[in-house]
Amino acid sequence: MSETKTKDLPNVFGIIYAPPKKGKTLGLIKSFADALVITSVGGTSCSDYIGHEPDTWVITPDTTVDKITDVVHRASKKYNAIIIDDFSLIADAELIHIQSNPRNAGFKAFDVLIKTMYKLRDGVRNADCHTFLVMHETPPREVTRDNKTVFIPGHPSITGWKLPEKIPAMSDFVVRMKYDKDALSNWPYVYQSAPTPNYITGSRLSMMPDYSPTNIREIMIATGYDLPRAKGLEWLDELAEKVCQGIIKAEAKDRRSVKKWLQANGASISTKYKDKDPRHVRWGVSDGIDRAVLRRYKTNLLDDFFTNF
Repeated sequence: MSETKTKDLPNVFGIIYAPPKKGKTLGLIKSFADALVITSVGGTSCSDYIGHEPDTWVITPDTTVDKITDVVHRASKKYNAIIIDDFSLIADAELIHIQSNPRNAGFKAFDVLIKTMYKLRDGVRNADCHTFLVMHETPPREVTRDNKTVFIPGHPSITGWKLPEKIPAMSDFVVRMKYDKDALSNWPYVYQSAPTPNYITGSRLSMMPDYSPTNIREIMIATGYDLPRAKGLEWLDELAEKVCQGIIKAEAKDRRSVKKWLQANGASISTKYKDKDPRHVRWGVSDGIDRAVLRRYKTNLLDDFFTNF
């Protein structure tokens, strides 16, 4: 079964947030191997896991958000995706930079920050490619405002009262990485887009389940996007499709049955791709597992709606 591709769909602007070291950056690099990653020194070291180093634009201590906005504008005409990592730390550094100017004393610094961040948000939203913000997580909490206790849901971490809601409001999806020991991958996390009173989450992508594999590329392909592989890695889709079809045919729907299928077919996969980097083979197999989850979700969409209404 092949996916229907539509090239006229709009560029996607997404936000992924979680505490540190949960796989946010790696998941996006796996999805967009030929993206430009705007990050600090060492920010893409996780990419060694997949044996592929993406292009980077390195943030320095004197890098301003206005400069990053300019880089996004220029680079979006060259790359198919831009990943900004870690946007939470970038915002913190920008506030310190703004406060260093005596003219921005007190709350004025936050007003300047908001305007600067809105410019970046709008630049990302209107870029000529897909764009993604990687952010830390602020957990749910209660605060006192005007002598009243107010509940603040967990959200992508960014300073100020307005920005935690205003930045995600313009995105096509904002997902939180959630621990799931039963996730059908070798990494026990999923993307949570399901509406919840405790966290800011949501998605406009039609084929993003409430709890989905941490694979934006496969989610976008299931939605109808045409996303070619990076040069030299085109063969990964052949492998991913083989794994996907095999898992669906075997009706493997949980970790135990998927593991059984992998053990039965691992040797033949290794033999066929013996001349390839084993990290790339693992990458293709992982994409195939994620593709099977999403294809099954797409196939069962109506039945699930009737069952879970």
